[in-house]
Order: sequence, then C-alpha cells, then structure tokens
Amino acid sequence: MNPLDLVRPDVLAPWVVFARLGAAFLLLPGFAETYVTPRLRLATALFSSLLVTGSGLVAPPPLPSEPARLAALILGEIAIGLAIGVTARFALAAVHLAGTLVATNSGLAAAALFDPGEATPGTLPGAFLSSAFLALLFTSDAHHALLRRLVGSYDRLPVGEHLWIADAAELLARLGSELFATGLAMAAPLLAVALLANLALGVLARLVPALQILFVALPLQLLLALAALAVSFGASLLLALRFLERATAWTSG
Repeated sequence: MNPLDLVRPDVLAPWVVFARLGAAFLLLPGFAETYVTPRLRLATALFSSLLVTGSGLVAPPPLPSEPARLAALILGEIAIGLAIGVTARFALAAVHLAGTLVATNSGLAAAALFDPGEATPGTLPGAFLSSAFLALLFTSDAHHALLRRLVGSYDRLPVGEHLWIADAAELLARLGSELFATGLAMAAPLLAVALLANLALGVLARLVPALQILFVALPLQLLLALAALAVSFGASLLLALRFLERATAWTSG
C-alpha cells in the first residue's frame, strides 16, 4: 500500500508552501537576524504558509504518486526559498561591505565591536550602517514588498517547477558584481574625501617637514570621514534599498 494514498492534497499543500517560505525566512534581511529567535522565525514562516494556502494564492500541488517524488518536490521548494533568501541577503552584504570600506579609510578599522546582525565582531561603521538599513527596511514598509516578492514567486515558479543550476549561477554572478558596485558606491563619497585629505596631508608634509603629520592626520581623517558619512547617509541607504529591489526582481519575472 502506498502511504501517500492516506494523505489529502489540502493537508499536504501548507507543508509544501512552508518548505519554500521557511527556507526563505532563514535568510531574509530583518527576519533572519541572530536576535530573532528560531522559534519566532519558525512560527512566522508557518503562520505565513497557512495564510498563503488558505487565501488561495497557491494552488494545491498534485500529489506525487511516490515518496521519492514527494521528497524531490520538497527539496525543490527548499532550493527556491534559499535562492530568494540569498539574493535578498546580498543587499545587507553590500551594506556591510560599505561599512568595511568606511572603517578602513577613516581610521576606525581597529575599533571593533560586537555586531548584533552577524553575531561576530565587526567594524563600527558596518554595524551602524546595517542597523540603520534594517530600521529603514521596516519603517518604510519595504519588508512588505519583500514578502510580496516572496509570495509572488509562485507566479514565476509554481509548485513543482525547478530552479535550474545554470540560471541560478548566472543570477548569483550578476548580483555578486552588483553587490560590490553598490557597496563601493555607498562608500564612494568617503573614499573621495579620504583620497583628497591624504593628498593634502602629503603636500603639507613636504612643505613643513618638521610637522608631526601623524598627529594631524588621524583626527582630521576621522573628522572628515564622519562628515562625509553624515552627508551621504540617506543616499547610501537608498542605494541599498534599490539594490534589494533589483536583487529580488527575478521572483516576479
């Protein structure tokens, strides 16, 4: 007797949806942070799966005739959910890259502290920018658009469709290049200010050899870096939000 004969399709549907949504919630920015407890993350994914299934947004999948096909279906849904979570996570990685560049060129690279987002020691600008980005993500309701992209992925990739490895590799390669470009663009004002400040200090050291240039360079570099960060703060976070939108645009075709 086939054990799947005892399972009704309407009972199976929420768990198939949960496979994709639960995998995505493991990596989505704001939902997959270390300070969000696994129990809360699991409850959110399960409740969202029940809502999506009950609202009729996802048609009940055809019941596989063999347990192996059911396992392949679940694994395929998990792969799609992880792909959505990874591509959305690239935006937060770009923010961390920008923070690292800011720290390296402002003299704050040695000022390490605990980063609550990554649960590891990180740079002060990186922790500040990532926390500000997550705060903007929720205050601007951008997380609603992120969830809509997640649910809308069923229109692009219905239950039972597979994410081809070649397409996924091409997508990750393209988004990886955009990640570095976005992080560099976010830190570009500070990099320009740091370059000009170093050139000015180099000229000053040549003109006044007796001047202890190191005692002047560090506080000046730090002051100019903080001023450049304050001026470009809003535009930098908007760049990260736009990158998040582009990174998850593939889910809606």
